[in-house]
Amino acid sequence: MKGYNLSGKILKVLMYFLIITVTAFLIVPIVFTILGSFSVHWGLTMFDRGLTLEWYRYVFYYYGHTISITLIITCCTVLVNIILGSMTAYKLAMNPNKNAHWIKLLEEILTLPAAIPGVAIGLALAQSYSGLRRSGILIFIAHVIFTFPLMFRAITGALRAKDFKSVDECAATLGAGSIRRFFLVIFPAIRVSILSGAINVFMTSLGEFNITFFLYTPYLMTLPVGMYESYASLRIEVGSAFTTLFLVFAIPLTYCMNRLNKTKMK
Repeated sequence: MKGYNLSGKILKVLMYFLIITVTAFLIVPIVFTILGSFSVHWGLTMFDRGLTLEWYRYVFYYYGHTISITLIITCCTVLVNIILGSMTAYKLAMNPNKNAHWIKLLEEILTLPAAIPGVAIGLALAQSYSGLRRSGILIFIAHVIFTFPLMFRAITGALRAKDFKSVDECAATLGAGSIRRFFLVIFPAIRVSILSGAINVFMTSLGEFNITFFLYTPYLMTLPVGMYESYASLRIEVGSAFTTLFLVFAIPLTYCMNRLNKTKMK
């Protein structure tokens, strides 16, 4: 019995050691990146020449437009995917033949962009619709295509978790049309899943680089592409400031998504 308790304690200590090690491995680079954004020169030591906010002014002056462009594209992507993803999932989930092979095949096709590398999607769009590249619409279309499966899967899972088909049929017998049934009956019931999917889409679109890299122009550059250029300029301090600004958006959204997931589990 004592041997069992001793081995259990050793296993517990090793488990906590592994958790702490992995956590430190993930967090330490982020902490150094944030601290490095305030360094005058990040060389052998980080603050040997003092502290500064110059790199943040540099980012806002040369790359400030990337922040506004990214937020516009990301917010529009979320709105479009809320409508397209939720309505598509609703139509398929409420279909009388929802277990038919063609329905399952269609669902697999709709989620296929999540399995295709972003590089391939970006190159295909650049070659197919090169005329839309200058306007920036192509970046928006690419983000919608790439993030659509996230919203679609979130809504499909929510609709199949409970018997919403019976609720939908009851509303239909009272004379409500499909659009009215969705927005007045189904939508409020799955609003947590929709919001969780929207945050997931927002974060994915906010940090999307692979597709955007093949579609951006010098005047239509998103935040991750600007971040890449800042690091490519060999100024680690500028890249650190850019990354810190990105974390300002990402960390609160990650926290909100985790809270929403806990709400769904209750």
